[in-house]
Amino acid sequence: MEIHFDLLWKTESKDIKNQRQFWDFRASEFNSRLDSQRTVMEVEEVLKFLRDKGALEKNSSVLDIGCGPGKYALAFAKEVKRVTGTDISPKMIEYAKENAESRGLRNIELVQASWPEVKSEEFGWKKNFDLVFAAFCPGIDSPEALKKMIEASCKHCFLSGFVSREDQVLEGLKKHLGIKNKAWGNQIYFSFNLLWQWGYYPEITYKDRQWTNEYHIEQMADILVTRLNDQATREDILDYLKTISVDGKITEQTTAKVAWLYWQV
Repeated sequence: MEIHFDLLWKTESKDIKNQRQFWDFRASEFNSRLDSQRTVMEVEEVLKFLRDKGALEKNSSVLDIGCGPGKYALAFAKEVKRVTGTDISPKMIEYAKENAESRGLRNIELVQASWPEVKSEEFGWKKNFDLVFAAFCPGIDSPEALKKMIEASCKHCFLSGFVSREDQVLEGLKKHLGIKNKAWGNQIYFSFNLLWQWGYYPEITYKDRQWTNEYHIEQMADILVTRLNDQATREDILDYLKTISVDGKITEQTTAKVAWLYWQV
């Protein structure tokens, strides 16, 4: 039986309207972690993988979709000729520009844009990059967005995302409020199978991840309001957080399995 993964993907709700606001809100937090030991180690692990694939060379050009404050784009710029980063969040792009300037990196172009809405022809991005890269980018949210990613590449593509993830505080809150869990991993699942159906040979690599973040209770409430997408009021969330907070702070422990998807075009 033929499975129509393109149709399955299109049945998923996208929640696009709040994405810009959500990532603007998280921009400062993500930027503050840019030089953390965990970030540096994760970036180097991905760069080594791409170097071994021949995807990062001195004269390479890279498109980083969902670049955030520059976690990977800044590292790419130290190794390749030209980097273009794009993100839906104006604040993420603002941080990325500041970070590139402070590091003296002049070979980065940064564009604020939502990938599903990007017209590659207008930007001159069709077949214009040796590597098209998207790490944990919700903008790769449909067969069309995936095809657009492929069309921008001359040779290499890389997509990463969660295939499972458990945030201890979030899961406890959902259980407390009776909110059903949403499955992780469909972006990778649909992408892998569509690439295979389209005649590519995607390779998949799994990585186990675990980390802990600390937030003030009000900040954690704001994050959870957005992540739950109006399934709970801020008051209900705060009431729960007060029962588990210590000195007004919340410790969120996350355990996840990450997939790296790599293919050539």
